[in-house]
Amino acid sequence: MIRQGKTLLFVLLALALALPLHGADVPATFSSTHYYILSLGEMSIDLSILTETAQSAGYSIIQYDGDSASAYQGSEAAAIDVETALADDSVLLIDSSRFYLREIGETYTFTVRPAETGYELVINPSQELSINETLASILMGLQQIGILGNEVNLEFASFAKADLKGPAAPAGVFIDSTLYGLTVAEDWFAFAIAKGLTQVGLRVEIVAEKVPGGVLAAEFTDYIVGETDSLVKLLLPIDELLTLAKSTSIGYVRLAYQPSVP
Repeated sequence: MIRQGKTLLFVLLALALALPLHGADVPATFSSTHYYILSLGEMSIDLSILTETAQSAGYSIIQYDGDSASAYQGSEAAAIDVETALADDSVLLIDSSRFYLREIGETYTFTVRPAETGYELVINPSQELSINETLASILMGLQQIGILGNEVNLEFASFAKADLKGPAAPAGVFIDSTLYGLTVAEDWFAFAIAKGLTQVGLRVEIVAEKVPGGVLAAEFTDYIVGETDSLVKLLLPIDELLTLAKSTSIGYVRLAYQPSVP
């Protein structure tokens, strides 16, 4: 299966390099004033193998077991604190069945993280960069450590770094603007700290307001912290926020401010 994934990635990479990116809607370069989010699609990855590979490649590793976390670095697994690991230039975080990988380079930072549909790639350039060359470098590096998506969508979303207000949530998605901002933030952890959110691994504490007679969908029940007839408090994976906000049983997804579920 990994061999098939590698073949697919090489095909997609070749197509990406061959596509003319000078069209009306697709620029040829990444700008240093923006960051970009591209879909990588679904992934089927053995997280234990990924962890071993990333550790051998010098990544700091953070592993969550519920609400507790351990972090280590190097081939001898020297223990470090989570904050130190998150600040490292190369970090892999494992939270249950999800992973988050971030690497800081000389000219750009990239992150692979869970998304509403599969995984996504976030690219934050520090200077103007060729899209083709940057994608080729990143995708080849990901392939070397076994991260293989089933698509590379060049119809990426771009976000201005200087936009302090942030983008509005899509129509029909009833979610607090700060929580929507978290889903598209370049750095989930920095954003959560700046906004005072409670984040545990790849999960964030939120409150969902149920519609009258609404029942929370079964896919979210594992994340419940507390519940009343009208409210449910969850420690929810960030990539599930929009899915929850679109649920017909939920009227609004907001921050866990008072009054909240006990």
